[in-house]
Amino acid sequence: MFPKKTIWCYTGYVYDKDILPSDGKKHCAFTEQFLSCIDVLVDGPFIEELKDISLQFRGSRNQRILHLK
Repeated sequence: MFPKKTIWCYTGYVYDKDILPSDGKKHCAFTEQFLSCIDVLVDGPFIEELKDISLQFRGSRNQRILHLK
């Protein structure tokens, strides 16, 4: 319906450890369908000790910006 919109998701979980693997702690029956709707995923928890206000679109240095599409 809105092809020029980019869908971002912030999870607090690590994509390749918690979300993507079928045995990941946050993987479920709807994970693949959900991920197919997301363009950009910001993964990893916010960690106060790694806070960096110079980063764009994320709060701490451990977080990654993943382009899924």
